[in-house]
Amino acid sequence: MNFTDFFKTAKYVHASSDDFFPYIRKNFNIDAKVKSAKLVLSALGFCDIFLNGKKITDDLYITPHAMYNPQKTEELYINPRAFTEAYFNDELDYSVYVSVFDVTEFLSSGKNVFGLTLAGGWYYTGPDKYGNYRNFGRPSVAFRIELTLENGQVIDIVSDDTCKWKQSYLTFAGIFHEEQDERKEIKDFTNVDFDDSDWENVVEVEHYDSKYILNECPPNRIISWHKPTLIKQTETEKLYDMGFTMTGFPVVISDDEVGQTITCQFGETLDENGNLDEFHSYSQNCVFITDGRKEHYLRFTWHGYRYFTVKTTGNLDNISVEKVALTFADVKNTSTFECNLDVVNFIYNAYVLTQRENYQCGVPCDCPQIERKGYTGDGQVLCELGLSLFDSEKLYRKWLNDISDVQDRKTGFVHNTAPVFVSCGGGPGGWSVAIVNVPYAFYKQFGDKTVLERFYPQMKKYKEFIDDEAIDNLVTIKKRKAHCLGDWNGPVKPLLPEPFCNSCMYVEALTRMVEVANILGYTEDVSALEARIEEVKKAINDTYFDESTGDYCGNEQASNAFALNIGLGDERTLKNLVNRYSELQGFDTGIFGTKYLPKILFKEGYPEVAMSLYTSKSEASYYQWMKDGETTLLEAWSNARSHNHPMFGTPVLWLYQYVLGIRQTEDSVAFKKVLINPSEISAITDIKGSLLTPSGKIAVAYKKVDGKVEFTVEIPDGIECEFKYKDVCRPLCAGENKIVCDI
Repeated sequence: MNFTDFFKTAKYVHASSDDFFPYIRKNFNIDAKVKSAKLVLSALGFCDIFLNGKKITDDLYITPHAMYNPQKTEELYINPRAFTEAYFNDELDYSVYVSVFDVTEFLSSGKNVFGLTLAGGWYYTGPDKYGNYRNFGRPSVAFRIELTLENGQVIDIVSDDTCKWKQSYLTFAGIFHEEQDERKEIKDFTNVDFDDSDWENVVEVEHYDSKYILNECPPNRIISWHKPTLIKQTETEKLYDMGFTMTGFPVVISDDEVGQTITCQFGETLDENGNLDEFHSYSQNCVFITDGRKEHYLRFTWHGYRYFTVKTTGNLDNISVEKVALTFADVKNTSTFECNLDVVNFIYNAYVLTQRENYQCGVPCDCPQIERKGYTGDGQVLCELGLSLFDSEKLYRKWLNDISDVQDRKTGFVHNTAPVFVSCGGGPGGWSVAIVNVPYAFYKQFGDKTVLERFYPQMKKYKEFIDDEAIDNLVTIKKRKAHCLGDWNGPVKPLLPEPFCNSCMYVEALTRMVEVANILGYTEDVSALEARIEEVKKAINDTYFDESTGDYCGNEQASNAFALNIGLGDERTLKNLVNRYSELQGFDTGIFGTKYLPKILFKEGYPEVAMSLYTSKSEASYYQWMKDGETTLLEAWSNARSHNHPMFGTPVLWLYQYVLGIRQTEDSVAFKKVLINPSEISAITDIKGSLLTPSGKIAVAYKKVDGKVEFTVEIPDGIECEFKYKDVCRPLCAGENKIVCDI
């Protein structure tokens, strides 16, 4: 849809001066009783919205992060500056999300006032930790209130130059930082009797030629409240511990007099002296200049932290924090998992918390505190898991549009974040391949063929780019060297060549494109795709396969698993992989190898070796994270920059598909055909777990008792399901199935 479809005669408006974070209000009269009313709103930035003195919704950060409109080169700062050329030579698509609210209950006959507080959000971000920022323009808002009166008349109240504005209490309000001067807050500015005679009229601005999309994405909300523990107090500050790594904000209680400055600083770890570690604070802080009120809290951003400090220019004894808001997108966890191994339970629980805290503003983020961006590498490697474990269909449907937007229409290059944030690194296989893997995973989860129909032309454009940039049929990028990572962030210096990793992941994507072409009836494309697969496989073999050993890249960092995943190698390749990890019994892998390694071991019949990776007590292990008291997953096995990064959560997928054994058959979508095929793992004696699939709830549990394995499998009505364990094979019926097998 376009702008006028939603807004008719409305205009985007903003303050008439250099104030970027104003109050905006509009008076209007209603001459008859209101039958129904809806507010249609687009905030380029974030906003809080009010009618007649009442806040309309508890949704946070209205509206979702997007590729709103083109930027001007001179309004963008990126360090290093060389990244800007890579971005500004691209032709991208742009989307703006439009929120609709039923506001009938807030209106009455006579005088009414609509108003909002406008913040920068992702539209005008302010600098991140590294000094980079996005500036799409000045934060602006367009709105239309559609009134249907009881007499049948329909009236539109629209944003235009009759709206008025005044400076708000926000000194700065971007996505990374917020400062408030509470003395300037006007709490009653949308009351009908409020005097706005000294307010100025807004300025109208033309809308961009972007796509305008109805916002159906789950909003950020306060999910729960938590009480912090005061663990240290000095003459200048109080230090609090939340007990877990979280996203959100504290509510500071103060009895200070007017004009004092309260500062909060946030971080994930403490230093050797028990103080907030500066490195793991990531420059996260907020500032409040007090007006005598009791409560002080963030309105338009969040922070990621476990610990935080509170300082004041007033009396520190007058400051306390009794409650802290946990905030993220309202995406429910619809899975369960529990077994007798504490470390495996830790992996599941830490992943679930990490992933939920990284669903922010309609984007699956890499981390909620440093970059907060929708990295296509992290997002694509986790998408099947995220779609399986959470009620996340609407969020991923929105993120699919972001991925579509960030493909260069000229070349086919797919940027490393969606929405784009220039200066973010990635790779043409592990990151850009999101243009194939995310639509494919979405289709497999929900059976929505329209997603494939939309993305197949873009998949082909991506293929053109990769083939054009390839050197000797190996995947690389000749023109954008900074964007060519491989298996990012392993525990030791990367040993795998980037072209090897990217080429393997490209072949996996091409294989999926063959399947998509057949599903959609583009059979004329299949032979060319299959020929390209063979060309790239040959290049991988010619360059990285050792004929004398059967290894790829020396069998380091799951290199053999990368190859086996795309059908390369011989019997020695698998044998050497199994031998290496039988001895190592731990991960030595980065973002992608950590997914492929246990998958291949499970799939090829080595579940005990695979499980040894999960239960490893090596220095690079989940056990060490659990032992260190972590509650979320880290960005690196040791010396991690971020302590809230979901990318190493990918092995959770195999807990469902191979340990519990819940897998779709290859010809199934939306879990219409399911195989329950649990692996034989000696260390697991008691386990249960469930998934809420589009076809209903599937649950598997078993206990080992007196030389027997007692299975309970719950199957929804209307699906085909078969059970396999050792030499037992039988169909399952809807409802609860009891099966007893020999150990």
